[in-house]
Amino acid sequence: MKPWITVLLFLTARSAACAQSQPGLGPEALKVWREAGRRYDLADPRNLFHVGYVEVYSGNDEAGNELMRHALSLMDSVSGETYEELSVQNTKNGNHMEAVAALEKAVALDPRIYGYYGWVLLYYYHDYAKALECLEKYDALTPGFSDAPAGEDIHHLKGLCYMQLGDPEKAVGQFDVYIGETVRSYGEEWVDPYTFAYKGRCLQRLRRTEEALLCYDAAVRVYKYNTEAHYYKALALLDLGRRAEARVHLLRAAELAGQNYFYRDVYVEFFEAVYRQDIEAALAGMGK
Repeated sequence: MKPWITVLLFLTARSAACAQSQPGLGPEALKVWREAGRRYDLADPRNLFHVGYVEVYSGNDEAGNELMRHALSLMDSVSGETYEELSVQNTKNGNHMEAVAALEKAVALDPRIYGYYGWVLLYYYHDYAKALECLEKYDALTPGFSDAPAGEDIHHLKGLCYMQLGDPEKAVGQFDVYIGETVRSYGEEWVDPYTFAYKGRCLQRLRRTEEALLCYDAAVRVYKYNTEAHYYKALALLDLGRRAEARVHLLRAAELAGQNYFYRDVYVEFFEAVYRQDIEAALAGMGK
């Protein structure tokens, strides 16, 4: 065989081997894949999935998702938990279509993920009707037991769904289930103080203002730095014409706000959020 033919055959074989070893990825994803290959065994698709997840976490969404999708295509089987994992950072980064598509696949494989899906729909996507539907499906998996998807009581979450859907009566009913179960089992101090505050807001909408005041008092008993409870109690007192008492609570709310005691989250705005401007405007509206 002539030497040039031998060289040609060698180069052809090497090119084919390279084509097989490199996945069909876009330029940025391929660059990440090559760099990660120096540190990880990317023959294991779980490692490749992890590399993609870290890229999305770092803000390199397109390449990261491409790597995770490629990893999924290499797995013999994919669990609902894996699809849930794919959705998490995409939700936080605002890649909603990617996240929701993954969660739809996740719950189809594992109905236990309906709890997390409902939680995400409530806080991140504000699809309250679908959030409630998911939470009901999750709750039905364990009759007679109150679950806590993402660490929050299922009845607290369903109450928030009803509150945001404009049904304060049903919201109060759900909040009461959570409050009652927690108080009986552990004591009032274990109740989420903002459940009391949310219940108070719903009672105000139902014009049950005196009952609302009791809820705000409970919220402050459980958490004395509760700016929101003081502010909303002041509004309730104003509704009753009790201006002097209202001023006391507005001033307390302003004091706490000045120390940055707010109910906040890095990724989402909580419902019935209070801002310094709200407190200042209420005080200004009262005059001297």
